[in-house]
Amino acid sequence: MRGSPAKGVMAFDLDGLAYSAPNTKNGRKKKTTSPYFSTNSDAKAFASAVDQLGIVSITDPKGRIIHANAEFLRVSGYTAEEVAGKDHSILNSGHHPKEFWTHAYEKLHRGETWRAPVKNRAKDGTFYWVDSIIVPLKDRNRQSKGFLSFQIDITTAVTLHMALQDRNSLLQAVVDSFPGGLTVFDRDLRLLLCNRKQRQLLDYPDSLFENSLPTLEDLYRFNANRGEYGPGNIEEQVRTRLELARKGEAHTFERQRPNGTYLEIRGTPLPGGGYVTTHLDVTERKRYQETIGRLAHQDVLTGLPNRALFQERIRQGLKQVQNGASLALHCLDLDRFKSVNDTLGHPIGDSLLVAVAERLRAEIRETDTVARLGGDEFAIIQVAPRSIEEIEALARRIIGAFSEPFVLEENTVSIRTSIGISVAPSDGVDAEQLMMNADMALYRTKSLGRGTFGFYEQSMHERLQSRHQIIMGLREAIANSKFELHYQPIVNVKTRKIVGCEALIRWSHPIRGLIPAHEFIPIAEECGLIGQIGDWVLKTACAEASLWPDDIWVAVNISPAQFRGRDLIEKVTNACRALPLSRLILEITETLLMKDRDIASDTLERLRKMGVRFAIDDFGTGFSSLSYLQSFPFDKIKIDRSFVSDVANLKRSATLRRSIIQLGYNLGMTSVGEGVETEQQLDRLRAEGCVEAQGFLFSRAVPAAKLRTLFSKPL
Repeated sequence: MRGSPAKGVMAFDLDGLAYSAPNTKNGRKKKTTSPYFSTNSDAKAFASAVDQLGIVSITDPKGRIIHANAEFLRVSGYTAEEVAGKDHSILNSGHHPKEFWTHAYEKLHRGETWRAPVKNRAKDGTFYWVDSIIVPLKDRNRQSKGFLSFQIDITTAVTLHMALQDRNSLLQAVVDSFPGGLTVFDRDLRLLLCNRKQRQLLDYPDSLFENSLPTLEDLYRFNANRGEYGPGNIEEQVRTRLELARKGEAHTFERQRPNGTYLEIRGTPLPGGGYVTTHLDVTERKRYQETIGRLAHQDVLTGLPNRALFQERIRQGLKQVQNGASLALHCLDLDRFKSVNDTLGHPIGDSLLVAVAERLRAEIRETDTVARLGGDEFAIIQVAPRSIEEIEALARRIIGAFSEPFVLEENTVSIRTSIGISVAPSDGVDAEQLMMNADMALYRTKSLGRGTFGFYEQSMHERLQSRHQIIMGLREAIANSKFELHYQPIVNVKTRKIVGCEALIRWSHPIRGLIPAHEFIPIAEECGLIGQIGDWVLKTACAEASLWPDDIWVAVNISPAQFRGRDLIEKVTNACRALPLSRLILEITETLLMKDRDIASDTLERLRKMGVRFAIDDFGTGFSSLSYLQSFPFDKIKIDRSFVSDVANLKRSATLRRSIIQLGYNLGMTSVGEGVETEQQLDRLRAEGCVEAQGFLFSRAVPAAKLRTLFSKPL
């Protein structure tokens, strides 16, 4: 074992300097005459000296061991007889490459001393390190006679060194794995450590660290000289930064480099002196924050200011109002935009909004602001108008900007806008009040006729209050079933007998009495109550129609909110528990079908298979498309009253009526004329081939109880 006392020490025979191995098999000492020394005393003195040098061995010219001292045998774990005549390969650990030994052999055979740390393998398999020095031995004639090896056991030192290397490697790995740049300085601000990321972030050349590590001042000066800190006095730039580091206080700040990247720099003093800096590349974070900032104040689609920024601009503008100026707020939206969006699709709708934004920008001054508030709502702040005429002039320019159609891909879209205007300080002195008043003016303008503008008036507030009361009343009416249905008969134009009836809702108001649908249905649609009202109509109409004669059907208008609901089929099924599904006709408009066409087609087809029939209402007044008539399973096509009662354009109306009637006939649909009030109108419809009709000529809409008296006779 390594470290145990050596047995059978291989020693010089001083008589001729022969080696002897007392434990040989025959018990005799093997003797070799020495070529090195002339006297035994010289050999003895030499042997005694070299054995005191640590781990000692001598080999012959071929590298075979002829002497190994006690320390050699102790450290290697071999006995003298085991190493006698062997070469040092018995200690080969396999650690060193072939080139290592080749270099040693070449140097020794040139007569030169060789020295190197060597990792050896002891007999028991353990490894140990030695500092090895091998000296060539020559005789008096300078002929090689062998080699003398001196070794010192350096295993402990190597182990400590390797452990330190491992710790340094670990420290370097940790430092290099840090996502940012890292530098450490001693108490005199001399650089102790600088990781690769730091050099990359600041583009430090390797030459900066080659001769000696720089100080913090050296690095600051290097940066300043190449313009890293921007223009200015270099000495001042270096001085202010050194003062910050010497204060002994932690600090954090951001700096933009000349190449555009942003760095977050943190400086932290160390206990007992010293200074650590970290540099993080926050360019992406900075860009993200800037993007978030833009999104917070900018409309993503059009690039215009959004509602939040617009309100801030109003508040800024109102500061001028306090100094005697005025401010006009124009609120506008696009007439029939929803129809365009539903008909041509959202991508075209988005393109239209972008094009609208561009036209609005072109009509305002640099001091004014145009914003998109959401959907198809836009607004303009007109700063310091000098007169009402100047405000009106801008409104007319805006309306005029919509006179030319918008060309979007392969589509040409004609659209108008309506504008509501409030003026500060007369209509309000805060942003919220001005916005509300401009909205009221817009609402009033649209109700009077689209494609124009109007100013806020005090009476509008009263109308807004009235609208609010209607909404509250509708909620109460839904909760307490304060509605009733009236029915308008639909007759066969030849026999004038009732074939069906259209259900029309009335609101039984406690003060105003019966309120017709056109006075509250638009408000119900705007405030989201139409779905509940429509469900009540469907359920009640089917229940009452189940008491009618078996050959008379009922027609119910379906709102977009009902149609888009996932449970429409279930609601129809439940409503028709007592009414055959074939006696229910659902009236829908073209606009309703234009959104989610595939879903609409599937819903209609499933209901049709159940026996429900369909009528397309007000055909020809919207974005009529023959493809819808071909794609969807309609049973009836209703001719809008405007084509029946148009006296001023009799010829044109007649042409349109005949086209619609013929179209319905060709597609297997029954044509129904609406709004028939005179015998002359009925005669025209009959002559043109119209099959059914409804209107005041036959009967107004009447309650269910009175309707039963009309079933038995022609109207």
